[in-house]
Amino acid sequence: MDQITFDEIISCLAKSGRPDLIMELRELENKIVDPDWEPPTFIAREKYSDEEGSAESEEVDFDVDDEGFHSLR
Repeated sequence: MDQITFDEIISCLAKSGRPDLIMELRELENKIVDPDWEPPTFIAREKYSDEEGSAESEEVDFDVDDEGFHSLR
């Protein structure tokens, strides 16, 4: 995680009144913060998407018996 993100988390914890969690994170700061971290430059697209028309709605036929149980046809 980069330093900016770490500082934002600390800020949110301070606003929430959680000094106990802030102290624990400060103790682990050297292990959590990576100064060489960079966000990924490539984000893979999802193979299946509702926007591409690959997903279609499906109707299901079923019967209801006298006791209220449903069964597929």
